[in-house]
Amino acid sequence: MDNFFFSGCHLSVTTESFNIEAPSRLAAYALRRHASELAVSAQKLRLQRAIVSWPGCERPYQIPTSILRSQTTMTGPIPQSGTYLLGANYLRVNDFIKEKREEGLIVVITSMWNDVCLHTNDLLAPERGILQPHQWTGFNYRYLWRDSRDDYNELIDRLTRERYIPKFQYTLRRPDGTLGRYETDYYLVEDYLNVPVRIGVSDVNAWELISEPLAS
Repeated sequence: MDNFFFSGCHLSVTTESFNIEAPSRLAAYALRRHASELAVSAQKLRLQRAIVSWPGCERPYQIPTSILRSQTTMTGPIPQSGTYLLGANYLRVNDFIKEKREEGLIVVITSMWNDVCLHTNDLLAPERGILQPHQWTGFNYRYLWRDSRDDYNELIDRLTRERYIPKFQYTLRRPDGTLGRYETDYYLVEDYLNVPVRIGVSDVNAWELISEPLAS
């Protein structure tokens, strides 16, 4: 990773971490997309993690060097398309969930049969989804797509065909009735506990509220 990559960032080192303060949240998000390179930089400094923050942030990105061990123990090369999860077994999916959580990412697993949520990690904060993380398990997501059926149909059609969709943008009607716009990487897994599922991986900040006109 060259110096240009850190342009505008403030760099510092503590006894355990390589700290990068980006000039903005957007810049921090762009850096986080290169988590492996940041982990390598921390490893070269013999540190445990890289931490990416930005002015005013309350929850910086934590990128442990352990993600490099997870990557090297995978069987075979990982295709850029992300379809390596297609035939993953339960243990491989659990490793994937843990890996993404360590990268500071939200992971949601949803049944392709009935759109019921089977897993949500603790990073899906109420400001993004209204509910507490544990309340999502068993929730039927189909209800939230009621005002964005075109987005839903595109997601299902593309995921069935392409098996992996990076940075899919869509809108959802949130549980409190407000409308939000989100961005998520979606992976198709054919058999997760005997159920085909989609795994959504999202940055905690990759969302925004959508203003709607007041009813007359």
